[in-house]
Amino acid sequence: EGSWFYMPSLYPAASFSQTMEILQAQDTLIKEIPEVQNVLGKIGRAESALDPAPAAMVETYVMLKPRAEWREGITARQIWDEINKVATLPGVTPASPLQPIEGRVVMLQSGIKASMAIRVYGDDLEGLSKASLAVAKNLKQNHYVNAGTVNPDIVMGKPYYEFEVDREEAARYGMTTMMVNQIVSAGLGGIDVTTTVEGRERYPIQVRFERSVRKDLDDLRQVSVVTHGGDIVPLERLADVTTTWGPGAINSEDARLVAHVAFSPSGASGDLETVDEVMSALRAARENGTLTFPDGNFELQAVGSFQNQIEANRRLMWIIPTVLLVNLLIIYLSFQDLAIAAIVFSGIPVAFAGGMIAVAWMGVDMNTAVWVGFIALFGIAVDDGVVMATYIQQTLKRRSVTSIADLREAIYEAGLKRIRPCVMTTLTTIFALLPVLISQGRGADVARAMALPVLGGMLVEPFTTFIVPTIYCAYLEFKIRVGLQGHVLCQDQQQSGSQNSSFDPALTGPVS
Repeated sequence: EGSWFYMPSLYPAASFSQTMEILQAQDTLIKEIPEVQNVLGKIGRAESALDPAPAAMVETYVMLKPRAEWREGITARQIWDEINKVATLPGVTPASPLQPIEGRVVMLQSGIKASMAIRVYGDDLEGLSKASLAVAKNLKQNHYVNAGTVNPDIVMGKPYYEFEVDREEAARYGMTTMMVNQIVSAGLGGIDVTTTVEGRERYPIQVRFERSVRKDLDDLRQVSVVTHGGDIVPLERLADVTTTWGPGAINSEDARLVAHVAFSPSGASGDLETVDEVMSALRAARENGTLTFPDGNFELQAVGSFQNQIEANRRLMWIIPTVLLVNLLIIYLSFQDLAIAAIVFSGIPVAFAGGMIAVAWMGVDMNTAVWVGFIALFGIAVDDGVVMATYIQQTLKRRSVTSIADLREAIYEAGLKRIRPCVMTTLTTIFALLPVLISQGRGADVARAMALPVLGGMLVEPFTTFIVPTIYCAYLEFKIRVGLQGHVLCQDQQQSGSQNSSFDPALTGPVS
């Protein structure tokens, strides 16, 4: 990663030689961009059913120079926009920004060449072609969509020769429909007649009409055909030869024909929000009649890499509550008091607020990496609270507490002595995150997304050194006032308190 994967499509009618010329022109234009180091473009595919790429699909790897050699102030996305601008020649569809590994993952997952697309389901190819173009027109008017990246599949964009056998005329010459079809298939597609042997190598020898005959429709009609009875007649006597438009590729999902309208978000919101808004706009357009489809059963579905985010969100819906409950359980096992555990646990919402502020301030989308950072934050956000509460407990066991004033003084002194260790612990965590936040290497964007909420939370988390002692003191004062002060007193004070009828004149209520 760190390179750009430029993958546009040409019109399906483009020949192989035209595709080669366009590919070479694109490589030359892209190489002139100052930040580009190398360009490698390819067309075609390997002899594999796992790579259904048509010859008109271009795949160009654009390797960039080190960031130190870039023009001042330019970003990777601006370089991509420049690549798309110079390489989108006439007859070339725009491409969506992808990196090599990302592009492969997206294609394997959803069969598209963009981060997101609208999949159109239909029952016939002509209707599917019109429906996809109508969806593309609607998407270009949506401000959540980058109009320059809208790229519908050209379903009916490839020229075909169509032969319709004249059965009656063919029968006069003793020819059947299958015989005529075999002649056409052999003449245009070729037929293997023998094999040449050269040492250990074997090559099939194929026979078919000359290229000049196959390219010209009039010449094709006049091709001489030897009939079953020995007569020589032109091909047009046996079949009507016409040209028509057909599909360059036939795609299907869930046993139905599909076409895709790829696009990229405009950046007005996150991927999930963009998909929701786009689908809502398409449904509203179909209801009010501004988006019309041909007669038939057409359905729309959003597909793309955002589906991983949806699945991750479903898992996070139970992972995050589980993490919080485990945190609370561990704190409870340490203090054996649910109220004190809740007081220490209060550091988590405080740190969570700081993390959310940092994420919002930096304008980072709430993706899976950010939530992983929050999960890490939840584990360390209670450290200061645990240190503070533990030392307060130890101080109360050592000191003689005979009044609320003594209680407050003891907690104040305990908190004062633990502020420095807590601040030092927080600072070491913050300093450890700084190299991650300023890193620029490969994968740094994911690492920064995980570190950012931790940094924001740890900047706010020191406030728990004031919150925990305050709530702790209020909790113990409440217990004293309701007559449960035995939990606060040390054992000696409990024994002396049993000989007196009251704990302190300042307190109301008898001593239990």
